[in-house]
Amino acid sequence: MKKNTTQPRAGFTLPEILITMGISVLVTGSTLVFFLYALNIFYYDAAKNLVNRDIRKFTSELSDNATDANYFQIYPNFSNRTATTGTITTSTNLVDRQSGDMLVLIYKDRNNVDTVNRIVGYYRAPVQINNVSSEGPVRKFDIRFNPGVDATTTQIHTLLPASSTYSTNPEVIELSKGLSSGRLFYNDRGRNILVNGEIIKRGGRGGTRYEYATNTYNFTVSPRG
Repeated sequence: MKKNTTQPRAGFTLPEILITMGISVLVTGSTLVFFLYALNIFYYDAAKNLVNRDIRKFTSELSDNATDANYFQIYPNFSNRTATTGTITTSTNLVDRQSGDMLVLIYKDRNNVDTVNRIVGYYRAPVQINNVSSEGPVRKFDIRFNPGVDATTTQIHTLLPASSTYSTNPEVIELSKGLSSGRLFYNDRGRNILVNGEIIKRGGRGGTRYEYATNTYNFTVSPRG
């Protein structure tokens, strides 16, 4: 009778299993970290492209509208209609070389220079946190007046949209910070408008530091007068 000489197959020992599992965890974890990092970089690059696009669009639109305007008025913000700077005569005290968060471009009626046929406004609408303004969207309004309507050059503050429309006017920039004393628009001697701000974009979900892209913009426009 032949003896069975086949040896039983040895299995993995517990230490070998633990070492293999540890290596697998390390490889999987490293792969996941790299994937998340690459994903965040992708979100950041996408947001940066959107920031640059918004800067080009905002600069072009504001330059075109400002060039066609006859003059401008800058107010502290959308809710505060007391003018702090400007070149026209109104019932308010105007102070040159001041900054504000709302710019109003005024267009005179060609047939009657004492009346207005259009106003275009840009204003930053920041969120208030503990009575301190943070970033917020830049919104726009565009109002045209029919001939014969009593819209005079000395009543600009009465032509502005109601304060209740603060958050309903369309956005032109998603998020922005003002960099001129915390505000967006600065009047340079009543002739030029200096726009100094920062555009912020969220590039993806989660709000991690990789997903926020920012860029500053600083340019000057001048109404034709």
